[in-house]
This record gives sequence, C-alpha cells and structure tokens, in this order.
Amino acid sequence: MTDTTYEEARRCPKCTFPGDLIKKTLAPQTATRGAQLHHFRCMNERCKWFEEICRIVQVNPDGSIPPPLTKRDKQFPAVPDLSKQVNESLERQLAAELSGGAELNR
Repeated sequence: MTDTTYEEARRCPKCTFPGDLIKKTLAPQTATRGAQLHHFRCMNERCKWFEEICRIVQVNPDGSIPPPLTKRDKQFPAVPDLSKQVNESLERQLAAELSGGAELNR
C-alpha cells in the first residue's frame, strides 16, 4: 500500500513515523485563500523529536497539499561589509585616547 500525499506529508522528518494531528489553524494571507495549517506531533518514543511538533503542513480548501518550497533562493538582504569602517573608527579612538586631551564619545 502506498502513502497518499497527506500521509507522506505528516511523517516526521527524523524517524519517518506518522505524526499525530494536534491542531489546525488558518494559513497566513500569503498562502492559498482558505488554506489550513495542520500541526503534527511525533509520537515515536525513540525519536529525537518525541512529543514535539515535527511538521506543519498546508492543506488547501480542495484537500491538495502544495509541494514544499525547499529549493528556492534566499530572500534576505545582503549584509554590508563594515569591517573597514569599524577598524578606522577604532584606530581614531585609540589615537585620541593615547594622545591625551581629547574628548571621548561614549
């Protein structure tokens, strides 16, 4: 007997044991209108995630489950390299502290 998409989606990623449905919530507005999020808890006592939420699965109003979006580009902004500016600021502060007579910013 083969698993359905829902049965596959509710399995714990660590132990592949089917999780127990513990709650249903409405999906955020970015998801399909009327979709629900099903929260599953792993009940395998030998699993590292025992009694923890192991999966949250989106279920569309028609009962379908969208494929996971695991292979997409990161959408985080690039962090600028400030090391040169920080080092220059530290050098100025060190020079001011060692020369004497200068006011320090705190």
